[in-house]
Amino acid sequence: MKKGMSRQEIEHALQGMGDYVKMDYLQRALKSNLDFETKKFVQIKLAKIYEARNMFSDAARLIKNAADINTTFKGKIQDYMKSAELFIRGGSFDESEEVYKRVLACGNTLEKSEMKESYKNFFMTQAEIYLKQDKRNQARKTYERMLNVELAMGERAEVQKKLLALYERLGLIREYNSLKKVM
Repeated sequence: MKKGMSRQEIEHALQGMGDYVKMDYLQRALKSNLDFETKKFVQIKLAKIYEARNMFSDAARLIKNAADINTTFKGKIQDYMKSAELFIRGGSFDESEEVYKRVLACGNTLEKSEMKESYKNFFMTQAEIYLKQDKRNQARKTYERMLNVELAMGERAEVQKKLLALYERLGLIREYNSLKKVM
């Protein structure tokens, strides 16, 4: 792989490759000397492949790195929010929270309220996916983490109710009883 490849050269080289070959090629491209725009393109392209392969945490890290080198606040916000969503989908809640703190620092008051709503929705969506797939323990962890997010009183009660049902179904009596007392 030659140093300082352009975006067009990389796009041309990717044509006709399978996903795993593309992943290897793009990973090697990241190690070469690329300008910021090309590096961001490679990171986003690789992240999309990872996401399609359900490698959410790897995809989230790449998008977070792309956000770090993004030159506009709007671009940073979009990339950080996508990264936070992918970390949640991958079950990496601590990393998601770290990225969320970064994105809040980038936005104004209006944008922050939109970000908070989106962040909360990422958790809700993922918890619902886990419930549909009958992954109760994963859903429990997601709902528990949701209680740390800013929620309206009605939403908090709804999450606690779902959590209560999960505790009962999972046989977590101690957690069930302590949550029941709080409610």
